[in-house]
Amino acid sequence: MTPISRRAKFTSRITATTALAACLALLLPGTAFAEMGQVRTESREVIITEEGVYEVGEDVESLEVFLEENPEYAPAVEDPDGISTLANTSLPLTHGTLTTSTTNCNSATVRYSKTSGSRLTIRFSIAQVGRLTQTGGIMSIVAGQSRSYSVSLRPIGNVQGRMYVTQQGTTFTNNYISCR
Repeated sequence: MTPISRRAKFTSRITATTALAACLALLLPGTAFAEMGQVRTESREVIITEEGVYEVGEDVESLEVFLEENPEYAPAVEDPDGISTLANTSLPLTHGTLTTSTTNCNSATVRYSKTSGSRLTIRFSIAQVGRLTQTGGIMSIVAGQSRSYSVSLRPIGNVQGRMYVTQQGTTFTNNYISCR
């Protein structure tokens, strides 16, 4: 067997290093793009009354159309501080968007952005298939505010954000987000 010269070894190292650097340069932007693409979100704009939950875009066209068809709820939007969610003389209403998002299914956040209506006391939770549901603390929210709850996850099962409204004893959910 012929011995490899020093020059050949040096050239082989340079070639291998250059090839490795070229591969890394090509892979890194692709990796960053793939990670950015792993943020998944599920939102649901809702109008919540004592009679039920109406999903905007599915059950009703908009809050304005809902109020035209149900004028008894207008005071809750016009003067949210003047009406309690447990009021007897006026009907309570809340309007906002419940959003759940995951990043690589390693973390999740559930957020409620309240557009109008009276004060609510809420509690968020995040459910994941194959794991116990993680529940946050009780908090209040008024029109114009957003509240959220975040958790760390294992990328093993689909994720669902939930919001429990104390005054109604009802839990509102988004669809599950796939972690596959």
